[in-house]
Formats: sequence, C-alpha cells, structure tokens
Amino acid sequence: MEKIYRDADVSLKPLEGKVVAVIGYGIQGKAQAANARDSKVKVIVGTRPPEESPSRAQAKADGFEAMSIAEATKKADVLLIELADPAQPPIYKAEIAPNLSPGKTLCFCHGFNVLYGVIQPPKDVNTVLFVPNAPGHFVRQKYLAGEGVYGCVAVDHDATGNAMAIALAVAKAVGSTRAGVVEMSFQHETEGDNFEEQILYGGAIQLMKMCFRVMVENGYPPSFAYAKAIRSLRSVIDVMDEVGIEEYVSRRCSRTAEFAIRTRGPRVVNEEAIREIFRETERGEFARDWMQEWSLGMPTLHRLRRTAADSEMEKTGQSWRRDFGR
Repeated sequence: MEKIYRDADVSLKPLEGKVVAVIGYGIQGKAQAANARDSKVKVIVGTRPPEESPSRAQAKADGFEAMSIAEATKKADVLLIELADPAQPPIYKAEIAPNLSPGKTLCFCHGFNVLYGVIQPPKDVNTVLFVPNAPGHFVRQKYLAGEGVYGCVAVDHDATGNAMAIALAVAKAVGSTRAGVVEMSFQHETEGDNFEEQILYGGAIQLMKMCFRVMVENGYPPSFAYAKAIRSLRSVIDVMDEVGIEEYVSRRCSRTAEFAIRTRGPRVVNEEAIREIFRETERGEFARDWMQEWSLGMPTLHRLRRTAADSEMEKTGQSWRRDFGR
C-alpha cells in the first residue's frame, strides 16, 4: 500500500542548523529556494559563472547568498540539484563531486542521472529525491496561498540513517506535504515522469494541433478553431481536477458531450502506441535518445521549434491573446 506523507507526519527538525544549497536557479530552483527560505530554512544558492548565466545576479537580487556551485557544495549540508538533466553530469563531476564530504545529502529533483548511472554519488553521502508535481511558478503560487503541490520522495542510498527524514523535511519546507507526498523509487519517479511527458504533454499538444488544423482546413475561422483547440480544454481540465473525471462527464457537461466522450474518445487514442512508448521508456530508449540529442547540440529540437513557431496555430494564438486576452 502506498505511503502518503502530510504536514502533520513530517518535521523540519532534520534541517535545523543545516545549510541547504539550491544548485541551479531556474524556474524550479527559484521557487523551491523561496519557499524553503519562507519556511525558516537556511538557504544559499549555487549557480554557473555570471558570464554563462544571469541566474547568480538574479539570486542575489532576490536576497540570497549566491556563489559558485563548488563553493555552495562545500558550505551546504543538503544540496537540492535543480539543474537540467543533461547539464548535471559535467557540473557534478567538475564542481560537486570534488567538494562532497561524508554525511552530506544530495537531493535530486528528477532521478534521471542516478537511475541511468550517469551520476554515481559516493556511498558516504545520502542520495535522495524530492519532486513537486508542477512547474516552479505554480509551486511558489500554491505556497504563498497557504497550499501545496502534490509531490514524491525517494531514497536511493541512506548513508546517515535518516535520509528519508531529510527528504521529507525538504518536501515540507517547499510546501508539498500540505497537499501530500508519496514515497516511491527513483526508477518509478524517473520513468513515470518521462512516460507522462511523452503521452500526456506530447499527446495532448498533438491533439490540440490536429483539432486546430482539421477545423481550419475545413473552413472554420482560425480564432474559433484556436478557442476550441486550447481554451475549451483548459476549462474542462480545471473542472475535472476539482471534481473528478466521472463527476464531470456524468453531471457537469452536456449529454451531447458525454456521448461524444464515451463513444468517440477511445477512437482517438492509439492504445498500442501508448503501450509501446511505455516499453521504450522502461528499456531506456527515451533516455538514450534524449542524451544523444543533447550531446549533438539538440538539432532535432531546434528544427522542430522553428517549424512550430512559424505555424498558423502559433500565429493565431498570438492574435487571439492580443484580441481576447488571457
């Protein structure tokens, strides 16, 4: 049976008197640093050199003590690794690994590099994971509202005997135990996250693009097609998140919509393709392809970005937001 931890189950004591270093001050790092500081945790920030990234100046402007990643590693007891997955290995090797000492805790925001063995922490440090299940701005927004974002924690190696308590304390400091934090493995977090991004994010975006394209090809005004392809889904997702899928389908939408959902919806989804993507993810094929893409300078992503930016849907979206607002 799964174990879900909430605020009352977790203490911040494992972080008392400790220094927590947020390594990487991007969207997620910025939010987690601010939340942890507001939870009365001592937070410092480690970033790439100023000539490579403006994040150090931003961290200082936000009131944090900001420094090199190597220096932050030396000073910290707990390191929250908020760097992009492909960027982690060289930075870990050059700046983090040489400055680790026994008893420190490495807390990853995604298990990718540990699961696939690209990063292999020493056995005298804790290797844990904490992931809030939302983009950084939403993590911060929920915290400021007195709420939290559901998340997960995992322990890959417990060197001190209290690695899970430290991971949970981090989750509490960031605000996730307000909503609930589930305990799981590095493998399930990593592969589940990769699978979700391919199927839900990738699939939903492709469905929206196809809905727009087919309607426009058949003479519908682009602004109307855009509203149907994106805005309608946005409102539906919010309601389903609030009351549940079946409550929405049975009682919160029209009977015409219910009939469409139950009889035509399954025809849109290619179940075998989804299962094959799951198998590819478990075999490590997605991870291999992504690491290769990064090592080559992301040529496929750059090409796809250019194509998408020039699409009629994107241009319509820009006009739609200008004419009708958010």
